[in-house]
Amino acid sequence: MKAILILLLILFSFPLFSQTFEVNKLESLIFMSSALAIDMSNNYFDRQIIEPLIEEEISNLSKDDIPFFDRWISFSPDAKLKDWSDYSVYLTIGSTLFLVYDEEYYLDNLMVLSEILIAQSAISKWTKTLSHRKRPFVYDSTISIEKKQQRNSQHSFYAMHSSTAFSTAVFGYYYYLDNYGSNIPVAILLFGSATATATFRVASAQHFPSDVVIGTIIGSCISYIICKYHHEKKISLNFGFNNIIITYKF
Repeated sequence: MKAILILLLILFSFPLFSQTFEVNKLESLIFMSSALAIDMSNNYFDRQIIEPLIEEEISNLSKDDIPFFDRWISFSPDAKLKDWSDYSVYLTIGSTLFLVYDEEYYLDNLMVLSEILIAQSAISKWTKTLSHRKRPFVYDSTISIEKKQQRNSQHSFYAMHSSTAFSTAVFGYYYYLDNYGSNIPVAILLFGSATATATFRVASAQHFPSDVVIGTIIGSCISYIICKYHHEKKISLNFGFNNIIITYKF
């Protein structure tokens, strides 16, 4: 029996961790409700603030007015690539939900993720409304006037798809790193799918490169701040051959 135990310890060095996120459910619900109210209020105020582009304004648009670092992209929308940007977001979210599954603490993990997604959505929507930057396809002469006059055509800055994907990826990898350590395939899965989302949004003429870069930065920062806020200081135990290591993470 002792020989079997020693063999198992040689083959496996496994960590025993406590809860990653410490969640006060009432506090979390208040935060989510407040952020959701801000997010939902945008649906009304966006209609009041953003006015449809008039034909004269559209006809006077010039690609020369676009900052030089955003001019190199395609301005023709691609419906298939736009759809792929949705699929890659779903892949990031689905992968993260799988990675953070923990029967005992799954509700806490979901509440932290919900805080992140609602907060980044509210900030992104209001930024779009207040900046009302025109999407790349508005500069394409082959696109109909009707499409260019839609409110959504002025929601370029910044890219919420990118913000959503990277905020989710940061959350997923934060949890995985804290419990299991660094893992290149997991990082590639999460951040690769998030990067694909950003790439497809640019390639489909929905956003300029600067839109997705800012979306990536803001989404990642929001996620990291909320994760750190909920992160519990904890003791971890590592069992190995002929040793037991107890670590307290500050």
